[in-house]
Amino acid sequence: MSAVSVGNPKEEFIGGLALGPLTPGPVLMIAAAVFLPSFILMLAILPVLDRVRQLAWVRAVMKGMAPAVIGVLAVSLVRLAPAALPDPIAIVILAATVTALMVFQIGAFKLMVGGAILGVLRSHLAAIPGFQAVKYRITWTMV
Repeated sequence: MSAVSVGNPKEEFIGGLALGPLTPGPVLMIAAAVFLPSFILMLAILPVLDRVRQLAWVRAVMKGMAPAVIGVLAVSLVRLAPAALPDPIAIVILAATVTALMVFQIGAFKLMVGGAILGVLRSHLAAIPGFQAVKYRITWTMV
């Protein structure tokens, strides 16, 4: 009988997040379940939507909601960053990807394929005996 190893939950979440677009069935079912209540609610208030939008407290809620959502996303990003960026090579790949997206406007699919290739190359580099020492030295000089 073999023991089942449990990984880091943050790393498992990031792995699942990365694999989600590859499996459209479950993603679509979850999206439908998530958006169904709000869709029904919007259908119910649609006839009185113009009157509701004129209420001062509704306008205040809408103004405060955007910064709150941005804050929640920022906190999630900060908490997941150590698991998503475990070493300097991952940070360089992230910076190159963001640069390619913003400056060169390369498509996301091409960047995903490029990231996969870089990940495979990185794993092969890790097998080289001297690479771990160089990686360790780079990590400590950045800290």
